[in-house]
Amino acid sequence: MNFLGRKCVLNLDDFSRGYHGDGYPFDGRGQILAHAFFPGRDRGGDAHFDEEEIWLLDNDSNEEGTSLFAVAAHEFGHSLGLAHSSVRGALMYPWYQGISGNYELPEDDRNGIQQMYGAPEDKLWANLPDARRPTRPTTTTTSTTTPRTRSPTRRPWKTRPTRPNTYPDDPSRDRTNHYPYKPNWRTERPDYYPQRPEYPDRPRKPHRHHTTTTTTVTPHRPRHRWTPPPRNDIPDKCHTSYDAISIIRREVFIFKGRYLWRIGDHGLYEGYPAEITRLFNLPEDIDHVDAVYERQDKKIVFFIGKNYYVFNANKLEPGYPRPLRTLGLPDELEKIDGAMVWGHNSRTYFFSGTMYWRYDDSANFIELDYPRDMNMFAGVPYNIDAVFQWKNGKTYFFKGKGYWEFDDMRMRVAHERPRPSAPFWMGCPPEMETNDIDYPSHRAKVIQSSSSASTIALSIIISSLFVLAIRIT
Repeated sequence: MNFLGRKCVLNLDDFSRGYHGDGYPFDGRGQILAHAFFPGRDRGGDAHFDEEEIWLLDNDSNEEGTSLFAVAAHEFGHSLGLAHSSVRGALMYPWYQGISGNYELPEDDRNGIQQMYGAPEDKLWANLPDARRPTRPTTTTTSTTTPRTRSPTRRPWKTRPTRPNTYPDDPSRDRTNHYPYKPNWRTERPDYYPQRPEYPDRPRKPHRHHTTTTTTVTPHRPRHRWTPPPRNDIPDKCHTSYDAISIIRREVFIFKGRYLWRIGDHGLYEGYPAEITRLFNLPEDIDHVDAVYERQDKKIVFFIGKNYYVFNANKLEPGYPRPLRTLGLPDELEKIDGAMVWGHNSRTYFFSGTMYWRYDDSANFIELDYPRDMNMFAGVPYNIDAVFQWKNGKTYFFKGKGYWEFDDMRMRVAHERPRPSAPFWMGCPPEMETNDIDYPSHRAKVIQSSSSASTIALSIIISSLFVLAIRIT
């Protein structure tokens, strides 16, 4: 393709492995296949490919490997300025799909490139876009794209990692430099909470139930209003697991079934648990929430099944609920197990099953290097019930009736076995420790083997010092 009006050198055939000078290392075979930079200065327009992948030159080959044509075409789309598309089958769809013979560029991609460079019948030549990020076109196929700058292509989310994940970004790393040449495309900041939330200090107690044999009532104001009988599904705070936990306005909210508890600086509030719908305008028929977290703009996000809700204080924002896929999560995902803003690096994380995702709040989309296996959080079990970071800066994972404190600096649990949740979080008597805390044996083996290795290494060191001492004497 030729461009008129600007001289430009594009490095479109760089095959590298591991660290290769751009700050975005490859991870070996599998997962990240390639990445590209949008048009701009220096590395703008460059596309890099992981040399350790098995690249196939024949699109119709039955051999195991990755189509070089499919990946290169996708990355060159980024080099030309195209962002990702949410339209399945589109060349710019963020997940690797492969390409068959006699490939024809899908309509969504044609619309996008013609919006920037012009259609063939209207314009034969176009200027190379400058460093400013081009705006994604609006198409008749209802495609939506999310502004991105670094755009690695990876395999579908179900692919399990074949090697340990890399360590998270250094917390001291400048947030604005996470993506190269990322423009300030967000022109408006989200709304903030009022200083005082609209939550009541305690839930209102229900009216007493009245029985009457009166058969006539005034048409506009009944003498006695019927109230439903007390529910029998209220959880026992000392004998229950938790569905979700979050810090909201510097108070701990613990959710179970249709109910929630609030814990302030002086402990558990009186009058709880209360029904969730008394504090938040969620559907009356919900019987649980899967995960809750407070965003950095102070809005509250609820995950229920395949949908999520966003609240400003206790008022549902217009346009919600929305499906999880609008966040960039896979269609196959049934629910979120836990969500938190991790103080270690101020990033948002979602957990489900054996995997976790990192969410880009500025782009409102999942980052493209994800999901990853939860073995990054050493000692934490799969299929967690809840996760949150307390006001003391410590992270806690919950499963069953137990919890783990996580050491953010060592990237492993602070204690191998779970501790009972009820005494610590609900103020239940210490003797209320339960015997049914779920402890994941497969993760225990990993921890035990690591401990055994440390013990052996320590023994070798002590033996060496002993021999050395004998020789000296």
